[in-house]
Amino acid sequence: MTFPATYAVIDLETTGTSVDEGDRIIQFGCAIMENGQITQTVSQLVNPDRPVPEAIQALTGIHPEDLVAAPYFEDVAYMIENLVADRVIVAHNVNFDYPFLSAELARVGSRPLIGPAIDTVQLAQILLPTAPSFRLSDLTHALGIRHDNPHRADSDAVSTAKLLWQLRDRLRALPGSTQQLLATLAGSLIRQTGPWLAAQVAPDTPLGPGQRQCGRFVIRTAQAPLEPLGASPTYPAGDAAKRRLLRPKLRFRRGQARMMDAIHENATGTQRPLMIEAGTGLGKTLGYLLPYAYVADAAHKLVVATSTTVLQAQLMAAMPQVAAMTGRELPAVSLKSPRHYLDLQKLADALVTVDDRLSRLLEMRLVVWLTQTTSGDLDELHLTTYKAPLFARVRHTAAGRAVGGPYAAADFYHRQQTAVETAFVVVTNHAYLSRHFAALAGDAKPFLVVDEAQHFADNTAAAFSHRLALPALRVRLNHLRALLERHDARDLQHAFAASAVHRYQLATMQQQIDALQAQIIALQTALYGHFFRQPPVGAVTKMLMPEQVAWLQETLAEPQRRLATGLAGLVAACTALHGTYTAQPARFLPSDAAVFQALAGLTAALDATSQEVAALTPAVLAQAQDGVTCVTLETGAGAAGLALTWDRFSVATPLQEVLSRFTAPTFVGATLTVDRSFDFLAGQLGYTALLEDQCLRLRSPFRYKRQAAAFTVADAPNAQSLAPADYADYLASAIAALAAGEHQTIALFTSLGVIAAVYRRLAAMPLAQHKEILAQGVTGSAEKIAKRFALGHNSLLLGAASFFEGIDYPDKQLELVILTRLPFDAPDAPVTKARYVALRQAGQDAFKADALPRATLRFRQSFGRLIRTEHDRGVFVVLDPRLTTTSYGRKLAKSLPNLKPLALSLPDVVAETARWLDQPVPQATRKEDAHASSITS
Repeated sequence: MTFPATYAVIDLETTGTSVDEGDRIIQFGCAIMENGQITQTVSQLVNPDRPVPEAIQALTGIHPEDLVAAPYFEDVAYMIENLVADRVIVAHNVNFDYPFLSAELARVGSRPLIGPAIDTVQLAQILLPTAPSFRLSDLTHALGIRHDNPHRADSDAVSTAKLLWQLRDRLRALPGSTQQLLATLAGSLIRQTGPWLAAQVAPDTPLGPGQRQCGRFVIRTAQAPLEPLGASPTYPAGDAAKRRLLRPKLRFRRGQARMMDAIHENATGTQRPLMIEAGTGLGKTLGYLLPYAYVADAAHKLVVATSTTVLQAQLMAAMPQVAAMTGRELPAVSLKSPRHYLDLQKLADALVTVDDRLSRLLEMRLVVWLTQTTSGDLDELHLTTYKAPLFARVRHTAAGRAVGGPYAAADFYHRQQTAVETAFVVVTNHAYLSRHFAALAGDAKPFLVVDEAQHFADNTAAAFSHRLALPALRVRLNHLRALLERHDARDLQHAFAASAVHRYQLATMQQQIDALQAQIIALQTALYGHFFRQPPVGAVTKMLMPEQVAWLQETLAEPQRRLATGLAGLVAACTALHGTYTAQPARFLPSDAAVFQALAGLTAALDATSQEVAALTPAVLAQAQDGVTCVTLETGAGAAGLALTWDRFSVATPLQEVLSRFTAPTFVGATLTVDRSFDFLAGQLGYTALLEDQCLRLRSPFRYKRQAAAFTVADAPNAQSLAPADYADYLASAIAALAAGEHQTIALFTSLGVIAAVYRRLAAMPLAQHKEILAQGVTGSAEKIAKRFALGHNSLLLGAASFFEGIDYPDKQLELVILTRLPFDAPDAPVTKARYVALRQAGQDAFKADALPRATLRFRQSFGRLIRTEHDRGVFVVLDPRLTTTSYGRKLAKSLPNLKPLALSLPDVVAETARWLDQPVPQATRKEDAHASSITS
């Protein structure tokens, strides 16, 4: 397709999104570009002859008085029609601007648009695969494009023009084979974006440094294992030596120095467990990485486990700095579960078999990303969700490694596993450590640091719990049967039609599937009839009493054994079929790749289920002292929705087995103590007692009295005294009043249901017209809204458990935290209830021994979201009167660092919050931050 030489880059500001519903243009912006040079710009305000919503006024800065003297659209339509004629129309989200402008032209009797159009959103998604946001303002900021007035049509049009040419340059800088592959996949892009991309291809562009051709893809070569540089340097024992080490970029902190010395002395001496509470801002990451950098090597590694994969990435980013400071190379590898990694062979197969629009766009994005990544870790893409069907097909399963072919030697997951052998430092997460500790430890007993240790017990509980997910198993068996015999598409019967041996094997597998389905149905029917006399309303989680568990042990024994045996046989058969495909690919059609790709995914899922079934034995159910057995029902599914769970609420015993495989486990975090004691954490991890010199508490360097204010709303109602609707009404009105200013705000909840109710009310209030409101489970997942909030400037986020910790929004990214309710666990949750029962049976007060310590840690974590650097400034507000009216509330209040919440009425808290946030940052705080460390936690 031939394109005109000039581009009309347009942007519209409108009263809304629908011409059919009467929305109109209020500003037209256009930049004419030729050969990358902007030759003309047009900015035209338009009188819409109707009201402009307040939200649009706030977004664009265009007010009704600005439009009074502006011409109507019919007065400027002829000018616009001539301006864009015979030019390629470009827009950021072209499927909004192009049809809107075309419809407006047609409405006033001008010719609708018929020329080619391309979309810079899709081009950016493809050519900037790791960008965290594709909003125009975020892209221009990241690329250094000047963008003076976002959401004004003239400024947006000019910025979009510059963005287009940068994206064109990035396309042409890719290796020629990558460009050509993109061109073959581009047919499903919006409007003429695909043909335009194909027309820009420069096929002779050579490979870049560190790149190589691998099958259909260009990938980056794996980094060669690093070797230590010369003799091992000497640990900086004194303060003066540490100051020299940290200069010139990092600030010496005495607390951090104490932490380093304690860890180094323990690693080279007594090698006992250590617990270190390092206050926020102390620099705990360097506090443990630096001392271990002097003692770890390939034979005696350091394993670091943190709570999330996001924190894993932050730790890996710190390793080059540690190596530079110590003068010693520290080969490091990050380990995650296989599903985080791309399988190259599966992506190659998907290029042939998957052609829907969304999948094609993601495939193109992956093709470009492969020229950049050395890890193949899909988390690098910063997607808000990985639930697109394509990812289910191209994720690694670790079920088997391709033998031969271009992709075997480049397999990302196995490359990471191999890198462990020469690594000095292995960075992983709590869940991975608990499931793979034997392989990580081997016979060498590596050093171990557990970061964010306050979450270690809870994060590892799933590894020691068991599930019998019967509904999911039935679905997977149905999917497998469909792969065996589909009358409307290619299936395994067709793929193996020429082999009598395989046809017999497939017939046997069908019988196995039918037998397993019958066993599952019989088991579900028996359990449903016993535990539910009446059909329940909605989803149910039923905690079983001891006599019910005893009945279940006897009833489950034989079905569990038969299911485990049958599933193991079926998995072996599936594995054999896929092995034939990988060993003899020439026997099959290219279209068979999709069938075998689906088979590989199902095999991995069934294998995991098979192991779960085998593990959930009657003997496990008998361990009532450590876990709770529950029957769960899906909403409205009857017996078919029944599943069994055994959730471990005490992980002390299995964690001690994990920890015994490592040398001198060190537990660090900003909130490890309750009442200045490590006893609660020690008990969770299975330690009966730690000596005084095994525990270290280090205060934060922050000046909390200068940097933060804390208030509790004295006239707030007690949630238990109100109807749910009335409570949601109160929270919505209080949050709207507190968050009315231009400040980034997070409101923390203990219930997703309450979040949804409050969001509905806030969305109908004036606040929603000038503030972006993000709600967990309503406007997106926790991960999605967290990323969106980080890019915001005047946002309100309503979040639950995951937002109490593990997020880092420094400076103006977060200035107000509202805690809606004291963060106690829901007492009716089966695991919580079982934990309380066990404590009472042991003669302990469950509230004092468990509920209050957990709430204290979570309360401290919620406040900890607010101040992340030495120049942050913010307000912490609690909308729960129990903080000052109960003894346990006052105990929670005392856990805040050198700060006492002031109890005031809501109007007074609103006024004090606004006053505090509008004050300038104290000069002393600015000076204190002049030489702050670049790595703080």
